[in-house]
Amino acid sequence: MKPSIVITFITLLLTASSGCSKNDVEEKMTLQRGLRGKIVYSSCATSVVQVLNKPIGAAWTNCHDQQRYENIIGVGIVNRNNLAIGEEFTFNIIQLEPVVICDMADCGPLSYHTILITGN
Repeated sequence: MKPSIVITFITLLLTASSGCSKNDVEEKMTLQRGLRGKIVYSSCATSVVQVLNKPIGAAWTNCHDQQRYENIIGVGIVNRNNLAIGEEFTFNIIQLEPVVICDMADCGPLSYHTILITGN
């Protein structure tokens, strides 16, 4: 192969790949943005978030204290950082590779999402 063809090919390859940034990847992974919620239940098997600013999720009754909630989702939190039950926070629902969900008998909701906390 001639050197000029190789240089042209490498230049085209670098030009094409430079259009993909970390923000593009994060944008493609985000399914819902700007949600507000609070953890209403957490155990070693389940974390349950009530969505406060959009009608997503489902009605759910905590089997331990019979409290009933609306707009509930079960979650895997990427960056929980010692967030306590009852604290409000802003989050995005993100798409990740499938993960193993604990089958331990607990009363979490059926809807399950991976979330990334974006603020208080």
